[in-house]
Amino acid sequence: MAAVETMRSEWTKFRSIPSNVPVMLATVAVMIGAGALTANGASKNFQAAGPMFDATYISMYGGFLFAQISVGGLGVLVATSEYATGMIRTSLTVVPRRGRLLAAKVWTFGLIALVMGEIAAFGSFLLGQITIGANGAPAASLSDPGVLRAVFGMGLIWVLVGLIGVGIGVLLRDTMAATTVVVAVNFIIPIIGPRLMPQAMGDWVTVYWPIQAGLRITSTVPDAERLAPWTGLGLMAACTAVLLLAAFAVFRTRDA
Repeated sequence: MAAVETMRSEWTKFRSIPSNVPVMLATVAVMIGAGALTANGASKNFQAAGPMFDATYISMYGGFLFAQISVGGLGVLVATSEYATGMIRTSLTVVPRRGRLLAAKVWTFGLIALVMGEIAAFGSFLLGQITIGANGAPAASLSDPGVLRAVFGMGLIWVLVGLIGVGIGVLLRDTMAATTVVVAVNFIIPIIGPRLMPQAMGDWVTVYWPIQAGLRITSTVPDAERLAPWTGLGLMAACTAVLLLAAFAVFRTRDA
């Protein structure tokens, strides 16, 4: 089966799970809605933040905290759903080249996550800026320095979070276990972990943990103590690539 046909097959598989498309659409709605609520609350006290008030980041980050769980979970399902039903054997019979099959899963879900992520990012930004401006706080415009990069970058973060889910799903082959790991990696460790860790370790996680580093792309306010935007995204992308390479290596050699 040709690469394009394999990707078309993966899209059909994604749509064939009844919950996938509604969950993805609901995730976009949640990010936009929760982002507006966060922007509303933060903009009421924007004077306290002073020059660190980042209207772009605020409008997206609050919603992303919830959205990333769904995106990562859907990435897991792309990898594990066929193991749960036993369809993986059929897929490997039709596409015996395992590398091509997994590459099709990665590319197909990556494109889905990119499209939905950009819709969510621009939607939450635009609604968030309306909310921020209504509260008398300084709203951002896409023409402002760094803003377009930040909003577009949020869509790229969706892709990376989703592919982390795919990689972990391939390695563990169990939906519940893989989803738990994804939530721990992208939510519990970076958000809760630094509060429980020794200060030096917590500071390291805040700066260099993949999701924390990657989210620097969504900020428009310089921070000398954190990574530069593209450097942070590059670190997260590199970690995701290493995870996917491990998944490819295991998928090629392990029995179905």
